[in-house]
Amino acid sequence: MAVDAAERQAQSGRPTAATTLQSGVDLSRHALPGHSRNGFDVLRVFAATLVIFGHAFPLTKAVSPGLMGNGVQTIGVKIFFIISGFLITSSWRKDPHVVRYALRRFLRIIPGLFVVTALCALVLGLAFTELPWRQYLASGGVWRYFRNVLLYPVYDLPGVFAANPYPVAVNGSLWSLPVEVAMYIVTPILIGFDRSREKLFLPLFVAFTLVGGLYFVRIAPPAAPIVVYGTNIVSLLDVAVYFYLGAVFAVFDLHKQNRPLAALLLLSGAAYAARDGLYGEIALLLFLPATVIAIGSLRFPLWDRLTRGADVSYGLYLYGFPIQQAIAALFDPGRNPIGNFLISLPLTLAFAIISWFWVEKPILMHKPTRSSGGL
Repeated sequence: MAVDAAERQAQSGRPTAATTLQSGVDLSRHALPGHSRNGFDVLRVFAATLVIFGHAFPLTKAVSPGLMGNGVQTIGVKIFFIISGFLITSSWRKDPHVVRYALRRFLRIIPGLFVVTALCALVLGLAFTELPWRQYLASGGVWRYFRNVLLYPVYDLPGVFAANPYPVAVNGSLWSLPVEVAMYIVTPILIGFDRSREKLFLPLFVAFTLVGGLYFVRIAPPAAPIVVYGTNIVSLLDVAVYFYLGAVFAVFDLHKQNRPLAALLLLSGAAYAARDGLYGEIALLLFLPATVIAIGSLRFPLWDRLTRGADVSYGLYLYGFPIQQAIAALFDPGRNPIGNFLISLPLTLAFAIISWFWVEKPILMHKPTRSSGGL
């Protein structure tokens, strides 16, 4: 999804239509009934790293490596959406309360997004703009950039990264956040409050998004982009089905039939056999969700000892793109994809750790529970 979506959004006439991951995706830690495994944490960090690696190529004007008709950064995005669909649906089914559900989603997405938006506009932008600082701060573009906090993607800042190999775009990763939140809104509508209709409406909706995604993304992309609230609908269709396939695993308890090794072998075989865009996408739809859910159900004790519960995946997602652009602007090695990735990844990890401990974790301690008074 990453740069593919960015390029589609660029066709909409917006000069800054870059893209990347997200996340995706809701990256919060969810407690499932009887679920104490941390495979999803490992996969989220893996997916975020894939996105950073994949973006290093278009950000340095190199050809992105592909897999099954997708750039590797797009695979990372789709992994995020599968995980999010599974965990968000499980969370709603466990506690179908609209206010608590909305507050949990808000606290997971918006505080981290606000901080990265402010840092990009007021710190990184001032450091890299070609304009005098007074002119930069007086321009409407700086304050327009804060529309990202309202989930309206804005990619450019005045005079920032204009000379980069992939010019203008400051944080292309933000395209996926409104898509993610749209999935959050639709999920309670599909599932309902008493689960009486979920096994009918959810499969129908999956079929609708699957056909729409294959047709408009792979078979007959529209000549002119359809943009709603700053988001290209084709980009939305490309990932929506993965979110709801994750939801299917939660609703039908398919995660209880996990065969991680078998799923991984089938996915690997499909990756080898199906390289065409359409057939590769079909193979990905068939095998990636099962593989992600199966690995997500595993436990990695060493991971717990290394991370001590820190979930840096959202921070990796939010900070990867602007740090990669800064590296491309500052260093010659940063204009080589491998050099860009190797320099950017540890810096992004440092920011992600700070984001977790100083922003995300303190905020998430206030997430409402079923016992929260009035919520």
